[in-house]
Amino acid sequence: MKLNANQVERLFAERREDLDYMLATSMCDGFDIKDLLGMADDECLEVWKSLKLGEMNYAVSKKLRETIARRYRKIKPENLVEVSPEEGVLIALNTMLDPGDEVIVMEPVMPQLREIPRAIGCKIIPWRLDPTEWGWKLDIDFLENTISSNTKLIVLNFPNNPTGCLPSEGQLQHIAQIADGVGCRIFCEESLRGVEHDPAGMIPQMADIYDRAVSLSSLRRNGFAALGLGWLATRDAALLLDFHAYKDFTSHCPNPMSEALGLMFFRNIQSITLRNKKIIDHNLKLAEGYFKNCPGLFEWTPPDAGWTAFPKLDARYDSYDFCMSAVEDAKLMLVPDRFYSVNMNRFRIGYGRRDFGASLVKLSDFADRYARH
Repeated sequence: MKLNANQVERLFAERREDLDYMLATSMCDGFDIKDLLGMADDECLEVWKSLKLGEMNYAVSKKLRETIARRYRKIKPENLVEVSPEEGVLIALNTMLDPGDEVIVMEPVMPQLREIPRAIGCKIIPWRLDPTEWGWKLDIDFLENTISSNTKLIVLNFPNNPTGCLPSEGQLQHIAQIADGVGCRIFCEESLRGVEHDPAGMIPQMADIYDRAVSLSSLRRNGFAALGLGWLATRDAALLLDFHAYKDFTSHCPNPMSEALGLMFFRNIQSITLRNKKIIDHNLKLAEGYFKNCPGLFEWTPPDAGWTAFPKLDARYDSYDFCMSAVEDAKLMLVPDRFYSVNMNRFRIGYGRRDFGASLVKLSDFADRYARH
């Protein structure tokens, strides 16, 4: 399997050190390890101090899985496979798919969710999210009219990166019913779950809704990217065995340091989530105020969750040129829509960092110059 470059990740890897403003990042502000250790209870601190770097700590692995499982309705600790986030996508899609399989992939979506099925040799049917004045619309009718007995998998990402789209629980239930009608599986990337702008809008994980679904989640985007801690969840016992067998050829065993720190994260998840939500609530108001006040240059489609959005550039300009000019001329990171395999003249912004206000000022200055010239 030969993969094309993930252009989003390559852009960040190649230009991150050159830039002053990371306006397009899908991560929130990271935590210092001293801050996390300061939150830890005595049990977690003892686990941390007693780590042995030459071996796995099975007791901590078990405790972590038990903690994660409590965040689901129907998932038990034995229904979880610990992975790094990108590893989880690779394991799940390679396990579930074969060359020639038909796959429905929502768009826009993170590049790996589309690229891996393509590289496997699957037939990809894009399922496009539609922008409206009130947010992003999921066209369930398209799925009903497109899915067939040949469809092997539906690939979802909710809350969606880059749009911030979040469907209702009823819509997810409907998707599961449609998938069940033809006997296909669902894979849903859910790493931004828990940061809904309206807490009442939180939806269940797909692995709880549908017994042939796989949910992938992680701590990557919550300020803990360096831990590389994620997990696959499914009630499909045969699939779990295949995941474990594939993992023997990737990371093989969990990182005990990440597990110990991950346990501290979950013990303090309410305060960590509150901290992140205060940042994004403040920054979202700034973003809405700016983009709505620039109707001659931008079109704003409000996100429902997470801390990414996908504003549209006026048709007089090209989003790729706009983003690359921002990188080169303003040292400002923006990601164009074509890196998500769509052509909507849009670009991704991320509003999860404390320096978002300063980045927005830089964008305003750059956009004024760009429009003039």
